[in-house]
Amino acid sequence: MAGNRGVTCPRCGASTPLPDDLRVPSFACAFCHATLETAAFAGRAAVSADALIGHMQAAVADPARVMDAARSAPRFEGGSAESRPSACKHCGAAVAVPLDLHVRELTCAACGRTQPVSAHVSDEERFALDMARQVAGNEALKRLKAEGVPCTKCGARNPVPDDGSVQLVCRFCGAAVLLSDHVDASAVARQRLKHGVYEMRDALMAKQARRQRTTTIVVVAIVVVVLAGFIVANLLVRS
Repeated sequence: MAGNRGVTCPRCGASTPLPDDLRVPSFACAFCHATLETAAFAGRAAVSADALIGHMQAAVADPARVMDAARSAPRFEGGSAESRPSACKHCGAAVAVPLDLHVRELTCAACGRTQPVSAHVSDEERFALDMARQVAGNEALKRLKAEGVPCTKCGARNPVPDDGSVQLVCRFCGAAVLLSDHVDASAVARQRLKHGVYEMRDALMAKQARRQRTTTIVVVAIVVVVLAGFIVANLLVRS
Protein backbone atom coordinates (compact mmCIF):
# COMPACT_ATOMS: atom_id res chain seq x y z
CA MET A 1 0.00 0.00 0.00
CA ALA A 2 1.27 3.46 -0.85
CA GLY A 3 2.29 6.09 1.64
CA ASN A 4 4.89 4.44 3.89
CA ARG A 5 7.75 6.93 3.53
CA GLY A 6 9.62 6.91 6.78
CA VAL A 7 9.80 6.75 10.55
CA THR A 8 12.49 7.99 12.91
CA CYS A 9 15.02 5.35 13.94
CA PRO A 10 15.43 5.49 17.75
CA ARG A 11 19.10 4.49 17.49
CA CYS A 12 20.50 6.95 14.94
CA GLY A 13 17.65 9.45 14.53
CA ALA A 14 17.46 9.07 10.75
CA SER A 15 14.20 8.82 8.84
CA THR A 16 13.90 5.28 7.48
CA PRO A 17 11.02 3.74 5.52
CA LEU A 18 8.52 1.29 6.93
CA PRO A 19 7.95 -1.83 4.82
CA ASP A 20 5.14 -1.41 2.28
CA ASP A 21 3.45 -4.52 3.71
CA LEU A 22 3.05 -3.99 7.45
CA ARG A 23 2.74 -7.74 7.99
CA VAL A 24 6.55 -7.86 7.82
CA PRO A 25 7.36 -8.17 11.56
CA SER A 26 10.60 -6.19 11.51
CA PHE A 27 12.77 -4.10 9.19
CA ALA A 28 16.26 -2.64 9.17
CA CYS A 29 17.09 1.05 9.46
CA ALA A 30 18.43 2.17 6.09
CA PHE A 31 21.27 4.05 7.79
CA CYS A 32 22.47 2.24 10.93
CA HIS A 33 20.88 -1.15 10.09
CA ALA A 34 19.27 -1.48 13.52
CA THR A 35 16.40 -3.99 13.62
CA LEU A 36 13.10 -2.19 14.21
CA GLU A 37 9.74 -3.77 15.05
CA THR A 38 7.06 -2.81 12.53
CA ALA A 39 4.18 -2.81 15.04
CA ALA A 40 6.10 -0.49 17.36
CA PHE A 41 5.92 2.25 14.71
CA ALA A 42 2.85 1.43 12.62
CA GLY A 43 0.74 0.22 15.56
CA ARG A 44 -0.93 -3.16 16.08
CA ALA A 45 -4.19 -1.96 14.53
CA ALA A 46 -2.54 -0.94 11.23
CA VAL A 47 -0.57 -4.21 11.15
CA SER A 48 -3.79 -6.17 11.65
CA ALA A 49 -5.44 -4.15 8.85
CA ASP A 50 -2.78 -5.35 6.42
CA ALA A 51 -3.25 -8.90 7.72
CA LEU A 52 -6.98 -8.70 6.96
CA ILE A 53 -6.34 -7.35 3.46
CA GLY A 54 -3.84 -10.13 2.80
CA HIS A 55 -6.38 -12.68 4.02
CA MET A 56 -9.03 -11.28 1.68
CA GLN A 57 -6.65 -11.32 -1.27
CA ALA A 58 -5.90 -14.99 -0.64
CA ALA A 59 -9.62 -15.74 -0.43
CA VAL A 60 -10.36 -13.96 -3.70
CA ALA A 61 -7.65 -16.05 -5.36
CA ASP A 62 -9.60 -19.17 -4.28
CA PRO A 63 -13.35 -18.29 -4.36
CA ALA A 64 -14.36 -21.83 -3.42
CA ARG A 65 -13.02 -21.22 0.09
CA VAL A 66 -14.59 -17.80 0.61
CA MET A 67 -16.89 -18.86 3.46
CA ASP A 68 -14.08 -20.59 5.32
CA ALA A 69 -11.92 -17.53 4.76
CA ALA A 70 -14.62 -15.26 6.22
CA ARG A 71 -14.84 -17.40 9.36
CA SER A 72 -11.06 -17.66 9.80
CA ALA A 73 -10.22 -14.01 9.13
CA PRO A 74 -7.62 -12.56 11.51
CA ARG A 75 -8.86 -10.17 14.17
CA PHE A 76 -8.68 -6.45 13.51
CA GLU A 77 -6.86 -4.99 16.52
CA GLY A 78 -8.76 -1.73 16.55
CA GLY A 79 -10.78 -2.24 19.72
CA SER A 80 -10.99 0.14 22.63
CA ALA A 81 -7.98 0.29 24.94
CA GLU A 82 -10.04 1.94 27.67
CA SER A 83 -11.37 0.37 30.85
CA ARG A 84 -13.88 1.22 33.56
CA PRO A 85 -13.27 0.85 37.30
CA SER A 86 -15.53 -1.59 39.13
CA ALA A 87 -15.53 -4.06 42.04
CA CYS A 88 -15.01 -7.81 41.79
CA LYS A 89 -18.33 -9.65 42.01
CA HIS A 90 -16.74 -12.24 44.31
CA CYS A 91 -14.42 -10.42 46.71
CA GLY A 92 -15.17 -6.74 46.17
CA ALA A 93 -11.62 -5.81 45.17
CA ALA A 94 -11.08 -3.09 42.58
CA VAL A 95 -10.97 -4.33 38.97
CA ALA A 96 -10.49 -2.59 35.62
CA VAL A 97 -13.25 -3.65 33.24
CA PRO A 98 -12.06 -3.66 29.60
CA LEU A 99 -14.31 -1.91 27.09
CA ASP A 100 -12.92 -3.79 24.08
CA LEU A 101 -15.89 -5.60 22.53
CA HIS A 102 -13.77 -8.67 21.86
CA VAL A 103 -12.99 -9.20 25.54
CA ARG A 104 -15.64 -11.33 27.24
CA GLU A 105 -14.10 -12.11 30.63
CA LEU A 106 -11.81 -10.57 33.21
CA THR A 107 -9.85 -12.07 36.09
CA CYS A 108 -9.66 -10.43 39.51
CA ALA A 109 -6.03 -9.94 40.54
CA ALA A 110 -7.01 -10.20 44.21
CA CYS A 111 -8.97 -13.47 44.32
CA GLY A 112 -8.04 -14.91 40.93
CA ARG A 113 -11.64 -15.65 39.96
CA THR A 114 -12.91 -15.10 36.41
CA GLN A 115 -16.14 -13.24 35.72
CA PRO A 116 -17.95 -12.01 32.59
CA VAL A 117 -17.40 -8.41 31.54
CA SER A 118 -21.18 -8.12 31.05
CA ALA A 119 -21.61 -8.48 34.82
CA HIS A 120 -20.04 -5.03 35.11
CA VAL A 121 -20.92 -3.31 31.82
CA SER A 122 -23.71 -4.55 29.56
CA ASP A 123 -22.92 -5.55 26.00
CA GLU A 124 -25.36 -2.89 24.80
CA GLU A 125 -23.56 -0.14 26.70
CA ARG A 126 -20.15 -1.29 25.50
CA PHE A 127 -21.43 -1.34 21.93
CA ALA A 128 -22.73 2.24 22.27
CA LEU A 129 -19.46 3.39 23.84
CA ASP A 130 -17.45 1.78 21.05
CA MET A 131 -19.62 3.39 18.37
CA ALA A 132 -19.04 6.78 19.97
CA ARG A 133 -15.28 6.09 20.16
CA GLN A 134 -15.07 5.12 16.49
CA VAL A 135 -17.16 8.07 15.32
CA ALA A 136 -14.99 10.47 17.37
CA GLY A 137 -11.82 8.93 15.91
CA ASN A 138 -13.13 9.17 12.37
CA GLU A 139 -14.14 12.81 12.86
CA ALA A 140 -10.74 13.68 14.35
CA LEU A 141 -9.01 12.12 11.35
CA LYS A 142 -11.22 14.11 8.98
CA ARG A 143 -10.28 17.32 10.79
CA LEU A 144 -6.61 16.41 10.59
CA LYS A 145 -6.94 15.93 6.84
CA ALA A 146 -8.68 19.28 6.50
CA GLU A 147 -6.25 21.22 8.69
CA GLY A 148 -2.99 19.35 8.03
CA VAL A 149 -0.79 17.57 10.56
CA PRO A 150 1.84 19.54 12.51
CA CYS A 151 5.40 18.25 12.40
CA THR A 152 6.55 17.27 15.89
CA LYS A 153 10.05 18.54 15.06
CA CYS A 154 9.61 21.90 13.30
CA GLY A 155 5.90 22.60 13.85
CA ALA A 156 5.08 23.09 10.17
CA ARG A 157 1.75 21.76 8.91
CA ASN A 158 1.71 19.06 6.29
CA PRO A 159 -1.14 17.79 4.09
CA VAL A 160 -2.40 14.35 5.09
CA PRO A 161 -2.55 11.98 2.10
CA ASP A 162 -5.87 10.19 1.63
CA ASP A 163 -4.26 6.88 0.73
CA GLY A 164 -4.26 4.82 3.90
CA SER A 165 -0.87 6.09 5.08
CA VAL A 166 0.06 5.63 8.72
CA GLN A 167 2.75 8.31 8.56
CA LEU A 168 4.38 10.87 6.31
CA VAL A 169 7.59 12.88 5.95
CA CYS A 170 7.52 16.58 6.79
CA ARG A 171 7.90 18.52 3.53
CA PHE A 172 9.87 21.23 5.36
CA CYS A 173 12.40 19.46 7.60
CA GLY A 174 12.14 15.82 6.46
CA ALA A 175 11.17 14.44 9.88
CA ALA A 176 8.85 11.44 10.06
CA VAL A 177 5.35 12.19 11.37
CA LEU A 178 3.14 9.35 12.65
CA LEU A 179 -0.57 10.11 12.30
CA SER A 180 -1.30 8.04 15.41
CA ASP A 181 0.60 10.67 17.43
CA HIS A 182 -2.23 13.07 16.62
CA VAL A 183 -5.41 10.96 16.34
CA ASP A 184 -6.65 7.58 17.56
CA ALA A 185 -4.49 4.85 16.01
CA SER A 186 -7.52 2.66 15.31
CA ALA A 187 -9.08 5.43 13.19
CA VAL A 188 -5.90 5.54 11.09
CA ALA A 189 -5.98 1.76 10.81
CA ARG A 190 -9.64 1.72 9.74
CA GLN A 191 -8.79 4.20 6.99
CA ARG A 192 -5.94 1.95 5.91
CA LEU A 193 -8.24 -1.06 5.84
CA LYS A 194 -10.87 0.82 3.84
CA HIS A 195 -8.32 1.93 1.26
CA GLY A 196 -6.91 -1.59 1.08
CA VAL A 197 -10.38 -2.97 0.31
CA TYR A 198 -10.92 -0.30 -2.35
CA GLU A 199 -7.54 -1.00 -3.92
CA MET A 200 -8.32 -4.70 -4.07
CA ARG A 201 -11.76 -4.03 -5.55
CA ASP A 202 -10.36 -1.69 -8.21
CA ALA A 203 -7.59 -4.14 -9.11
CA LEU A 204 -10.11 -6.97 -9.50
CA MET A 205 -12.42 -4.86 -11.62
CA ALA A 206 -9.57 -3.77 -13.87
CA LYS A 207 -8.35 -7.34 -14.23
CA GLN A 208 -11.78 -8.66 -15.12
CA ALA A 209 -12.44 -5.78 -17.50
CA ARG A 210 -9.33 -6.79 -19.40
CA ARG A 211 -10.40 -10.40 -19.52
CA GLN A 212 -14.06 -9.58 -20.19
CA ARG A 213 -15.24 -12.80 -18.60
CA THR A 214 -18.71 -12.16 -17.22
CA THR A 215 -18.91 -15.37 -15.17
CA THR A 216 -15.67 -14.65 -13.38
CA ILE A 217 -16.77 -11.08 -12.71
CA VAL A 218 -19.89 -12.37 -10.96
CA VAL A 219 -17.89 -14.83 -8.84
CA VAL A 220 -15.37 -12.18 -7.80
CA ALA A 221 -18.16 -9.72 -7.00
CA ILE A 222 -19.79 -12.30 -4.70
CA VAL A 223 -16.47 -12.95 -2.96
CA VAL A 224 -15.83 -9.26 -2.36
CA VAL A 225 -19.36 -8.69 -1.07
CA VAL A 226 -19.14 -11.60 1.38
CA LEU A 227 -15.74 -10.60 2.72
CA ALA A 228 -16.54 -6.90 2.84
CA GLY A 229 -19.73 -7.71 4.73
CA PHE A 230 -17.73 -9.71 7.24
CA ILE A 231 -15.32 -6.83 7.78
CA VAL A 232 -18.12 -4.28 8.11
CA ALA A 233 -19.79 -6.49 10.71
CA ASN A 234 -16.59 -6.38 12.73
CA LEU A 235 -15.69 -2.71 12.24
CA LEU A 236 -19.30 -1.53 12.63
CA VAL A 237 -18.69 2.11 11.70
CA ARG A 238 -18.17 3.52 8.25
CA SER A 239 -15.60 6.30 8.21
